[in-house]
Amino acid sequence: MRLLPALLLFAAVAVAAETSSLDHAKYTETLKAFRQGKAAALPALMDPVVEIRRAAVDDLRERLVDEPVGHLASQVGAALGKVDRETARLLLAALAEAKATGTAPQVAALAAQKDSPLRAEAALALAEIGGAIAVPILADLAKDETLNENIVAALAKTSGPGVTDAFNTGILDAKLDLTGRTALIKAAIMRNNRAVSPSLCTALTEEPLRLEAQKALLKLARPEDVPALKAAVTKISNAATKAALERLIVKLEKPSDK
Repeated sequence: MRLLPALLLFAAVAVAAETSSLDHAKYTETLKAFRQGKAAALPALMDPVVEIRRAAVDDLRERLVDEPVGHLASQVGAALGKVDRETARLLLAALAEAKATGTAPQVAALAAQKDSPLRAEAALALAEIGGAIAVPILADLAKDETLNENIVAALAKTSGPGVTDAFNTGILDAKLDLTGRTALIKAAIMRNNRAVSPSLCTALTEEPLRLEAQKALLKLARPEDVPALKAAVTKISNAATKAALERLIVKLEKPSDK
């Protein structure tokens, strides 16, 4: 399941909350004016009239799909911290739908605001928007306990070229907070990302990560990881982990039934 449908559901709830009082004739007239270039949608995001704000968001959403990278996306990203909550929610969904990668830092900034009611939604949007770029940003946000579960879920769904490399880099990054590295390991299990197993073998030798790396390897390790596992066993002093890895090695070395 992709994160975008979940994020769009949040946006749909925001739309439904105002639909009953929306003047559809005014909304349609305003949207037509935006499409024809007779009015500017960006400044209208802060208009006190709900129909105008809604029309502005929908006009921008249509344009972002065609222009996901560029000045327009940057302007929409900059507006996130200035508009009301429901408009921001709709804009996050629009940026996620367009995969506007250039707005990753701005969306990350919103996710990092401890007093923002949209922190979780911003994290979900970031997973769609950023791809590999989002991985280190999300991992760094994992140190916030109130956001940690959302971050793991977002990391588990982040996709695109370079994402696995970003996971490996993060798991091995000694400068990254342990909560971030742990979030990456947990997300790797959820992704069934077996390509991070060599990095997990290295992480095993770090006591704070030993148990998380052990649990992940029991699920993700492949026969080709046996040499790395054997090397890790020689460096581990914990008897329980050593025994678990030795059993795993035997299992992986056993020929599969044909």
